Amino acid sequence: MIGVIFGPPGSGKGTQAALVQRSFGMDHLSTGEILRAEVAHGSPVGHEAARIMAAGDLVPDDLITHIVERRLGRAHSPAGVLLDGFPRTVEQAKALDAMLAKEGRKVGFVIAIDVPENILVQRLIKRAAEEGRADDNRKAIAERMHEYRTLTEAVLEYYRGRGVRVIEIAGVGEVEAVFERIQKELSGAGGDE
Repeated sequence: MIGVIFGPPGSGKGTQAALVQRSFGMDHLSTGEILRAEVAHGSPVGHEAARIMAAGDLVPDDLITHIVERRLGRAHSPAGVLLDGFPRTVEQAKALDAMLAKEGRKVGFVIAIDVPENILVQRLIKRAAEEGRADDNRKAIAERMHEYRTLTEAVLEYYRGRGVRVIEIAGVGEVEAVFERIQKELSGAGGDE
């Protein structure tokens, strides 16, 4: 089973993805974590990613698709994989579908976490102060919100159009309450439509 978790920056999707991973036994593939690790290691991909992320831009489709394809090949959980941060564009979604089709697989569900923008900005500014994340400055936040609205929301429509179950979750409230909503939806559907 392949699932995708979506949410704008600051929506808590990484936190919720980790909870889904633990509860359902899925591998969690976070492209943000992968890219930050590349930056920390100072790899060529990391140098380019650091420049791109500091500007609030998205890593190019071909680079991130290649990274995801490599990581998917190493995922071995029988429960499947939950993708976090990919696909972000319709082109990436089409590339993912093509990559999965070669193995007779497809995206089974999409979780879309929704949080009002004013709350998102507050969360990101707080996270920047606590974690010292350079990609959480006000300019980068504004750019990422714009990218999310214009690109990523189109991916949700793409999956709806392909008949993939899109589970919309209110992302406001305590972490546990948000996860209960997700767990109820995934458990009720069996997560493998």
